[in-house]
Amino acid sequence: MKLLARPLSVAALLAAGIATPALAQTEGEPEVVSDAAADVVSDASSSDMSSAPADVSSAEATADVSSADATAAPRGTQHYLGGMGTYTFADSKRDYRLRELTIDSDLEMGTGGAVYYGWQFANRWGIEVQAFTETFETDVGGLTDFYRHGVTTDLVYNFGDRTGFTPFVLIGAGGAYNDVSPNEDKFDFIANAGLGFVTGPFTNYGDLRLRAEARYVYDNFEDGYEDIRVAVGIEIPLFGESAAAVASAVEPQAKVVEVPTGLMDTDGDGVVDERDQCPDTPANTRVDGNGCTLGKVIALYGVTFEFDKTRLRPDAETILDQAVDTLKRYPEMQVEVAGHTDSKGSDTYNQQLSEGRATAVRDYFVEKGVTNPLTVHGYGEAEPVTTNDTDEGRERNRRVELRIQN
Repeated sequence: MKLLARPLSVAALLAAGIATPALAQTEGEPEVVSDAAADVVSDASSSDMSSAPADVSSAEATADVSSADATAAPRGTQHYLGGMGTYTFADSKRDYRLRELTIDSDLEMGTGGAVYYGWQFANRWGIEVQAFTETFETDVGGLTDFYRHGVTTDLVYNFGDRTGFTPFVLIGAGGAYNDVSPNEDKFDFIANAGLGFVTGPFTNYGDLRLRAEARYVYDNFEDGYEDIRVAVGIEIPLFGESAAAVASAVEPQAKVVEVPTGLMDTDGDGVVDERDQCPDTPANTRVDGNGCTLGKVIALYGVTFEFDKTRLRPDAETILDQAVDTLKRYPEMQVEVAGHTDSKGSDTYNQQLSEGRATAVRDYFVEKGVTNPLTVHGYGEAEPVTTNDTDEGRERNRRVELRIQN
């Protein structure tokens, strides 16, 4: 049991280190949605109602949604592959055994690596096959180090769906080849049990996850040895099973049935009269969801990102979806997606950050089916709309704009 204390403490510290940064807020301070953002959300709601060409038959829509829910199955079998570096706290009996052979050694630890392939099923149970190799250094001149190579098959239970931070426990067995001199080299039975965690993706591109674990390992070699092995490495899902792909695959599609409504659009701008706040716009004028003429710059206040990153937060989607509707209404409109930051940080860093965030917004539009010609430009801190001396001012300066080019 004393052997278990050290690796379990290491695993706990690793888990704390991974979990803590997730609590950080945007650019070093809390991100508060401004009044302007609230207005945009309100506009988005009214626009959805105003731009709808017709009502929906409630009976048919209910049936269609129910059908979509029925066909939306839970996430199925996931496959993943990983590699780790290992550090093993050697059983003290290994050292005692050498001393019985009158060899003055200092065998306390071993290092090595492992690769594994896993399946996780919809019920959170899974199976992993792991191959490992490790070297126990004897620190004795003229005496070779000890080597162990093996394969285990483990039953795993995951406390989550592996799309985010997911702890797990495992137990399994297998075989190992002990290459030890001056003792006899042979194959032996081994068993192990352990715990660990895997994180969600930690890169902006790709789907790499961090994995850490600690295992108790019993080796039947000689009189039997009990080692503790800790490991840290990288894991990646296989066969395109990223979180975004899964969400897209199970998203229900509701069928909308159009029926005559009698609603009028006198100026022909696509917004019905009762919702049109600018009822006399000239023909062929580009308008927003309220029926008013689009300006040359559309500010997307309230579009937020993860701290010091270019990954969009989920609460940005409401505002961006409103912009998607406008862009799809005018597919010939050429737009520059312009990113801006506040004055914190260096000029070079802010320019790169603003361009990365503008690129993330452009990519979101493309993913939603926008076909407009879109360009990206990062302006960093060069074009503030207000002071950077207050939290409120810095919040307004951290923004993404759509600049209409034609």
